[in-house]
Amino acid sequence: MIDNIETMRRALKRAEFSGVVLYDGPSKIDGAPIIAIACRIADASSNAKTGAMVQTFIMRKYTAPHVALKTGEDSSVCGDCPLRPIHKGATRCYVRVYQAPLSVWNAFHRGRYAIPGLDFDAALLPAIFEGLAFRIGRYGDPAAIPSRIWKKATGKVKNRTGYTHQWSKKIGAGLKNLCMASADNESDVASATAKGWRTFRVRKYDAPTLATESICPASNEGGQRTQCDSCGLCKGSTIAARNIVIADHGLMDARRRASNN
Repeated sequence: MIDNIETMRRALKRAEFSGVVLYDGPSKIDGAPIIAIACRIADASSNAKTGAMVQTFIMRKYTAPHVALKTGEDSSVCGDCPLRPIHKGATRCYVRVYQAPLSVWNAFHRGRYAIPGLDFDAALLPAIFEGLAFRIGRYGDPAAIPSRIWKKATGKVKNRTGYTHQWSKKIGAGLKNLCMASADNESDVASATAKGWRTFRVRKYDAPTLATESICPASNEGGQRTQCDSCGLCKGSTIAARNIVIADHGLMDARRRASNN
């Protein structure tokens, strides 16, 4: 078992492990077995909006994410998020689960991720991510696992982003200082703000921005003035800042395609 941080960093750099297991246990949403994986710890990123960030995935342990999406088992990691395809809403989740989430899930079952207490000393966890930018929940709601896991993992990071649809529920309470409340409408913004949350709202491309909101500066409509890894606006109520809003990517892309036809 690796018991010092330099050896662990070398193991990650040499791809002896593709990342680390943050959590392996019951979902806080429904009790089903789930996993949380952190990867891209030693890699750069080609994502123009986010920049280089540690990516985390929360998934059912024994059901592949694309299958869980069809059966509804994704509720274990996404809760009652209105963007789940099963709701058949006009706006869908942007995550393509058959790509990165499925790749991570398959790699987990091949033993590619270091397990705390088995492959490395769990006390090293904060140091593994020290000085990095950390994306809490690229796929899955952060509230599905205990908030103490996120607090430990992000204790020494330079920056982080995180979003939860569980802000109105007891299981989400511990994330207020780590994550933004995902707001689906203006009413959500008002309710979450009243509870002490800062919000991140996805609006229709032609909808107005509220007086309490600022447009995401890393977005196209925000002028791409920064990247998520260095911005620091989406890390919850630990900072005194305005709520954030962004235009719906899918609707904007559809509008562009229509205008080009």
